[in-house]
Amino acid sequence: MRDLYEKFAYDYDEFGPIEDYLGDEKTFFNKLFSEHGVKTVLDCACGTGQHVLMLAQSGYNVWGSDFSKSMLEVAHKNLQKKDCSIPLYQCDFRFLEQVFERKFDAIVCLTNSLPHLHTDEDLLTALRSMKNRLNQNGLLVLTQGTTHFTLTLPSIEVVVNRPDFSRIFVKEHDGRFQTIHVLDLFHSAERLESNQYDIVYRILLDEEYKRLLTQAGFTNIRMYGDYKMNHYDEKSWRLIVVAEA
Repeated sequence: MRDLYEKFAYDYDEFGPIEDYLGDEKTFFNKLFSEHGVKTVLDCACGTGQHVLMLAQSGYNVWGSDFSKSMLEVAHKNLQKKDCSIPLYQCDFRFLEQVFERKFDAIVCLTNSLPHLHTDEDLLTALRSMKNRLNQNGLLVLTQGTTHFTLTLPSIEVVVNRPDFSRIFVKEHDGRFQTIHVLDLFHSAERLESNQYDIVYRILLDEEYKRLLTQAGFTNIRMYGDYKMNHYDEKSWRLIVVAEA
């Protein structure tokens, strides 16, 4: 795979302070993990490290991995700023066993990470790799902002709009794939430039997740539409998938 975040990683966190939007997620994970006795967690698409930090601060033993070396470089810096030491590894989540010998109580793959894979073969390889790194009855959690409802929204979204910076999403999809053109506009005396990043996602919704997870050997598959654990439906803004190994 090509590293789509080789350059984007260094500006990725311009989305804003992570504390502004992780509150509901923190409550969700604490409730879910408490119910299942989770103590060890692998974030296998940890990006800039914001979720591994959140989970570590909640008291879990956390490991992180990501395919992108640039993302991991930023993650290391973010964790250092918080005086937090979490082991991070460069790893393709289709082949977790190449890096991790140990197994975990839970594996998380968050914020539209899995849909970077475009074929059933790759998706099943990744899901089976995750299952093989889970303890018996371990949890897999997948989250994304692509839902039946969000696919009907206007194609242009202003995600960040500050005096010095704007981030705009221009979205298009053909029913099978969604492309998000990320437009970053820096407009200050210190930095005046524009960058574009094009990310293509496989559109995975509830029924396809059920099919793929079942084929990969997971059971007790649940779909939520928000972090308050309301059931997923066609008006949901988020798709959260929980399954057991």
